Amino acid sequence: MRAFVIVLLFVLPLAAADSGVLIPGDRNAPDPNILSLEEMALDILIDNGTARVAVREIFANHTGRNLEGTYSFALPVRAVLSDFAVWDELTRIPGVILERKRAGEIYDSLRSQTIDPGILQMGERGAQEAARSSEFTARVTPIPARGTKRVEIEYHERVPVEQFESVLAIPLKPDTYQAQIAGRLDVNLTLLSERRIAGFDGIGKAYPLKISERSPNRIRASYSGTGVALTEDFAVKYSVDPSTADTLRVVTYRNPAQTPPTGFFQASGLFGLGVTPQNSPPRTVIAVFDTSLSMQWNKLDSSFQAYESLLRSLRPQDRFNVVVFNSDVSLFATAVQPANADQVERALAFVKQSRLRGATDLGMALDRALAQAGANAYVVLFTDGGSTQGTVQNARLVSNFNAQWTRLAEQQRPRMFVFAVGDDANLPVLRQVSSANGLFEWARSTEPVDFKIQQFISKIGRFPIGSLQLSVAPAGNTDMVYALEPAVFGGSEQTWIGRYQQPNPSAMFTATGQRNGTAVTLSANAPLPADSQDHPALPRTWAKARVDALLEKIDRDGEDKASIDEIIQLSRKYKFVTPYTSFLAAPRSLLRPRVIRPGDPILRVKTDASIRSVIAIFPFGLIKPLRYLKGEDMWQTRFLAPADTPDGTHHVQLVLKDAQGNAYREEKTFVIASKPPVVRTTLDRTSYHRGETVRLQVSASQTTRTVVARMYGVAPIRLAWNAEARSNTGEFRIPDDLPAGQYRVIVSAEDFARNIGTQEVSLAVVP
Repeated sequence: MRAFVIVLLFVLPLAAADSGVLIPGDRNAPDPNILSLEEMALDILIDNGTARVAVREIFANHTGRNLEGTYSFALPVRAVLSDFAVWDELTRIPGVILERKRAGEIYDSLRSQTIDPGILQMGERGAQEAARSSEFTARVTPIPARGTKRVEIEYHERVPVEQFESVLAIPLKPDTYQAQIAGRLDVNLTLLSERRIAGFDGIGKAYPLKISERSPNRIRASYSGTGVALTEDFAVKYSVDPSTADTLRVVTYRNPAQTPPTGFFQASGLFGLGVTPQNSPPRTVIAVFDTSLSMQWNKLDSSFQAYESLLRSLRPQDRFNVVVFNSDVSLFATAVQPANADQVERALAFVKQSRLRGATDLGMALDRALAQAGANAYVVLFTDGGSTQGTVQNARLVSNFNAQWTRLAEQQRPRMFVFAVGDDANLPVLRQVSSANGLFEWARSTEPVDFKIQQFISKIGRFPIGSLQLSVAPAGNTDMVYALEPAVFGGSEQTWIGRYQQPNPSAMFTATGQRNGTAVTLSANAPLPADSQDHPALPRTWAKARVDALLEKIDRDGEDKASIDEIIQLSRKYKFVTPYTSFLAAPRSLLRPRVIRPGDPILRVKTDASIRSVIAIFPFGLIKPLRYLKGEDMWQTRFLAPADTPDGTHHVQLVLKDAQGNAYREEKTFVIASKPPVVRTTLDRTSYHRGETVRLQVSASQTTRTVVARMYGVAPIRLAWNAEARSNTGEFRIPDDLPAGQYRVIVSAEDFARNIGTQEVSLAVVP
């Protein structure tokens, strides 16, 4: 069977979670000869763990006609969209929050009058899909001939502290398309912290920051460049002083001019690592790896990187097994195995040799994983959570899993660790699975994942701070206090957000919990001021936490009018999108979430509700009807390209019929790629002493997407494109204890169709 890449586009011209992209209406990909990104500005404020990111982009139309374009933005993991606007010449047209149903009615009315409105909502069809979506697209029109169009978007994001460190990543790197080139890029960042800032660095080399202010509690940095290729996400990493651990910090906001004035507080407790128990008992780890077709490209890369890190973190006394699943389930071994070096290498090869194919039967994979678990067991799940076979409904899937998990004897119930991947990950299901005494982490398709993987793996075998709660004295003056982190470990920070009714010159905040079986107490005495306006993000942070609590209640008990009305009221007052509300702007832009993804050899089409049949006509003579999936409101069929189909772009015709018998025809494209990349590797020399650095330079075919080098005794090295060297470069250090001798460096290059080319080079380690 040949490897291939498929790009299928139906309802929207976009099929990938790329951020800040504007695609011409008659194109399937960005074309800088038609629409180019002239200017991009990022204004970033990180205020005690809450980031506000404002993105401003100006696109230029290089044609002599007015254009329509589709703008795309993929929100980061913890982000909530708080503003968007487009400009009509010198007029800014902001979005306003409306009830979802009312926004739809106004939108339909304006559209029927040929006025081009805009609507931004989480989900295309309803609140259930809305709870899952983090991707948005916008139809922007008109983009004037030889003119420009300005688009603005703003979001807020919680930035957690893990092992005294934090990472903020802003999506700029493309998921599918080639990197955009910004005519000018300006970045301004301010970091504020009540705790002493111990370190601050940019991640990556594409956007080197210039630090203009560095003090114990404030960092100011900036970057400006012209002709900047957006080849990386913009990311920074900073750390807080560990000496501030086991203390509580409180910040407040209250505007006395508001009616009625309401105060908000944020209490943040940073917990020390504590004493790590010696000779901790052996662990049983069941790794569950998704190899269904939806896991292609970046999702597979991130999952395997996390999976490899997990296996290499195991100790010889640990035991493990691996469950690989798609439409079928395969086990690495019939029973758990000792985690020695040989078994670990065999388990890595077991996943590498697995083929991506079929649908996703998540329920069956969870059943098999639970059957493998034993005492002190951990099930570690790597998936996007999109179940398409067996049990596919979220509520039933979670109910079945919970029933089976609780049927196990208490000491046999594994802790469920979930590493979700992809912008389209099924977050509601995966979060609920991880609530079985486990941990949840989510990585977008393109973001840097090293930090998240490191923190995720480090918590396996550790226990969070138990029975953690916050009290405020005097009681009765504060209400609706919410913890923002589901679980907190030593070296991490829990943040509580709440309201206070009356100013108070002195309030006592006390956090209590259990760390490694020992009681821990953090306390702080802080005022609740009548006028405190230095932290304006606190009201929205509190409102978002309140809405999250109401959504959890709805998931658990079903919808009720009071909860929905409160969600709508909070969303409108504090201006952020929820599953029950929408942004509406008239008359220039249409925003809605992405509904399909590229690279899946399943043809999936989302249509209007009036469509009754869909037939696909492929260029190699195959004609296939699509089957309607009621649960997903999607048409689907599967196909294979014949072995003699030439590489390149091919077209598929879609014939649609509605209830009245009217027929419609759409033409879409897919790409065939079958030849593996050609790899050429150069070392800076051929012999090295222990402790010296080996520098590699690798050239590969243009279609290559990842280059990885491996050598015995050294962790895998991911090579990155180096524009100055015009090749992929990387380096590693010869371990101090590596025996002298001849070693092979195996360099693998993988293209977008998952074809793999390799080359081996030799080096000598001399005494």
